[in-house]
Amino acid sequence: MDFELPPSLGIYGNEKIAKDVLSRIWGKRGVFTCTVANTRTSTIPGISDAGDTPELTLFTGPADAELLINRKTTCMKGIPINPGGIPTPATLTLAALDLSDMPCFIVNGGCSVVPYVPFFDMGGECGDYITTGKAVKNVRTEFEKGMMLGRMLAKSYDFVVISESCAGGTTTALAVMTAMGVLKENIVSSSSPNNPRELKSKTVAEALKAAGIEPGDLADDPLRAIECVGDPMMPANIGIVCGAAPHVPVIIGGGTQMGAIIASVIRLHPELIGNIVQGTTRWLMGDVNSNMRRIIDTITPDVPAVYVNVDYSGSPYEGLQAYEWGYIKEGAGCGGSSVGAIAMSAGEITADALEARVEEIYREIMGDALAP
Repeated sequence: MDFELPPSLGIYGNEKIAKDVLSRIWGKRGVFTCTVANTRTSTIPGISDAGDTPELTLFTGPADAELLINRKTTCMKGIPINPGGIPTPATLTLAALDLSDMPCFIVNGGCSVVPYVPFFDMGGECGDYITTGKAVKNVRTEFEKGMMLGRMLAKSYDFVVISESCAGGTTTALAVMTAMGVLKENIVSSSSPNNPRELKSKTVAEALKAAGIEPGDLADDPLRAIECVGDPMMPANIGIVCGAAPHVPVIIGGGTQMGAIIASVIRLHPELIGNIVQGTTRWLMGDVNSNMRRIIDTITPDVPAVYVNVDYSGSPYEGLQAYEWGYIKEGAGCGGSSVGAIAMSAGEITADALEARVEEIYREIMGDALAP
């Protein structure tokens, strides 16, 4: 019997593989992981909007982790916001986890600010500026520990959702995919509709020069590319996928920066094609300032994107409506967790239900700040 896709979900890429994976996890028990990390690249003025100031971008991942586990932040006051008061996409992740009762684990890939929650420690450190050409330490250790964690999770759950919260991550992803020869142009996303393309491209060019790398030089060595110009979220998540996907389906939750994860996994273990999909949002797939579709086509359409059709245009809150204006789009696994929640509930959880729950969470978290 053909798998019938609910209206809450859409597919881009190999539809047969996407529907096969969805049919195998439909109504099954999943687990959600969010790998938080920092790269000093996020503090380059203008490169990341994932924080109210460049310095606050170092708090975004840890604060998202605290919000997901403890429903409040300890490492900073308030919740992670973009300039203008737009809330973290972790609000949608929380909604998906609430409605599905999916377990959530935090993975510390390497943080400057350590989140005040229990986490799996991958032995990483905060990433340096990619312009040093020596951006990430302990890459092999993180990858190997990630594989161990992936195998552990696959023994207990029917599918695994991985995700990230790492400000500056689209720039590091562009650098890694350029070093691997996956991308020839800058088509990665931004948490702002004013994607700082030129600054990202200039930073990546400086990084490759500092590392002595020409585009495509590291096509067969993604871990070396990460060591030179990546961020510490990457080796941990690549390891988790490579450890789990031989045993259970894996949803790679995230936007264009997860292109670097997908490209690396496929380079290291091409046999995993058919058991992994990307989980993301319609905002990211429809972004006019980036091109996830072309990134998928370039890497392989056989790791298709399954995206959730959440729509905030009818929300009474401007902070949420801003997602429809090109802000945020993805992050903290909001797309992957939503796809996973819909799958776990065999379609009973809908995009409408997710939207309603997000509004409740937003009111809970913001409190008096939302008062007229």
